Amino acid sequence: MKRDVGSAPNNAHLVACLDKNMSMARKSRFSTYWTCAGVFLGAFISLMWMRYAAVSEAVNEYARCTDNCIDWRLPAYDAANLGFCIALVGVAHLGLRRLRPILAGAGCLLIILYTVDLFVYVLLHHRLNLQDVLRYVGQVHMNITVAGPKLASLRGLELVFTLVLSCTAFTILVLRAPTRLKRGFALLTVAPLLVFARLLPEDSGQVASQLYEDVITYNAPSGIDTQYAPEFVEELLKTHPKKAISCISSSSPPRPVILLVMESLSLYHSSYQSGLLDYVPELDNLARKYSYLHSYYANGFTTDGGLIALLTGHVPLPGINRYASTDAYLGYESVKQDALDRLRKADIPTHYFRSADQSFLATGDWLRKIGFQHVEGPEHPFYRDLPRGSFEEPGDEALYARYLQWFDEERSPGPFFSVVQTTTTHPPFIIPDSGESGEEAAFKYVDAAMGTFVRELDNRRFFEEGILVITGDHRSMTALRTGEVTKIGPDAPARVPAVIVGKEFEGQGAIPGKWQHTDFLPSLLYTMGMTSCTDDFIGRYLGNDKRPAKYILHAQGMDRDKVMVVTDQKSVPFKVRLDGKNTSWAGAMPGTEASVVIDEIHRQRALLPETARNFAPALLRANGIGDPP
Repeated sequence: MKRDVGSAPNNAHLVACLDKNMSMARKSRFSTYWTCAGVFLGAFISLMWMRYAAVSEAVNEYARCTDNCIDWRLPAYDAANLGFCIALVGVAHLGLRRLRPILAGAGCLLIILYTVDLFVYVLLHHRLNLQDVLRYVGQVHMNITVAGPKLASLRGLELVFTLVLSCTAFTILVLRAPTRLKRGFALLTVAPLLVFARLLPEDSGQVASQLYEDVITYNAPSGIDTQYAPEFVEELLKTHPKKAISCISSSSPPRPVILLVMESLSLYHSSYQSGLLDYVPELDNLARKYSYLHSYYANGFTTDGGLIALLTGHVPLPGINRYASTDAYLGYESVKQDALDRLRKADIPTHYFRSADQSFLATGDWLRKIGFQHVEGPEHPFYRDLPRGSFEEPGDEALYARYLQWFDEERSPGPFFSVVQTTTTHPPFIIPDSGESGEEAAFKYVDAAMGTFVRELDNRRFFEEGILVITGDHRSMTALRTGEVTKIGPDAPARVPAVIVGKEFEGQGAIPGKWQHTDFLPSLLYTMGMTSCTDDFIGRYLGNDKRPAKYILHAQGMDRDKVMVVTDQKSVPFKVRLDGKNTSWAGAMPGTEASVVIDEIHRQRALLPETARNFAPALLRANGIGDPP
């Protein structure tokens, strides 16, 4: 009995010790949990900040932007990744212990993908494309002399340290999460709010919008590269009705025509035509004095797209794998209405002048293939010893001077067709040998040079018979300006100026209607006294019988799996989502003729050859990584 009575205090002491130890264990777990939570959040937000800074730095360097080139959209996308990780922690709190290693592995995999994507971007200014990894992992041998120094740099070590810290903290957080139903459901309530942020940036207003997307969104399946089955193409060719074509014969005598394509010239640069920036006063004076197209659209968003539309009459719709390929012109080697070949047969020479390297994307080879008889770049002796800017170009002033030399000394008598394409206003907007750069400075420089060029042509009495058409190859690859959509409209990303200079256009003012790049060739043929044809998708803006197209197609640079469709009856554009044979309208359908547009897009895209996904290996080789071709 004494032993039993005496044991009571001992038991009480033991229980007290156990309670104290358990309390300390709970405090320890509490401390570990919240420490890991803080470390994980801090590390992941640091990764988000590093990606924001890297993309912001690159975009601003490329476009010389001082405002709104990058904004909340990038962290909005990345917040979704953080939301997924928080959701995994929330599930761990529900007590499903056997599931915790899988949850920890899934979260770490996401963090690793996020960090590797960021490293690839820092190293190559390219995104981590999982398709490319699967396709080329067996062919690419990493050159440690390229990746090693970047990993060993301060930024590389910072990335590795933050990755290890983030993954370790997240793993401990999930594996040691106490069973707390309320906390779990609270986290599962907060997580969708972060994931929902991913849905907010529907339209970034920026051609480089894919840089903003998180790694999961960037690698999400897209219908843009969905292949057409051979039987679908065969059936399409059998059942697709022939388009109604309207052709007229021109009685105009052939005349000299110059097409001046100004790099990145956009409607918002023109105060007279948009009411926004006053970057091109000389161009605006020409529009006031002569004529301009009231509503004019680029059919693409890149220089190669602009050239395809202007010089072949085809809309540069993307073929399969087009945006993962360096074969920019594949499938666009034929010219509508055989325009260039007909000029050649009529002894009307064709010339192409540009002061930028024509080997880029094999542009020079393509120009010769489609029929240009003379193609000239910065290798010409006229430019020897001149300072150079982007793409080895010596500046627009030098380009115009060289063209005038050709005009005075080398030109054959009679009508001709010349294309003069400028380069100085290509981002990053560097003016050779001036120390100046930036969008405003570059456009004012090229505008002044263009004004002098036009006056020199006028002094040579070119405009007595000749016509000069001035336009941009595409809207600038910069973010939409404040007020651009308000003043121009939702079709602002496709709008460029088009000014027409010639004696008969003096005082004519705006030509009403909606026009596009692909309308140039029918207009050119008419001015050359030849038969000129139009249909629902291609118009003609020169001559006595002007005919706007019923539908205008613009291959978008922002949402690249969508095509903007402008109609002659509606002020608001529609969009078509590309997805092989399942291509469909994104949203409302424009009336009963909706199938006409879908059928035309099918017809154009289905007949394009599939391009090789060769952009990634070319980029790797350019940076010293991978096997030779």
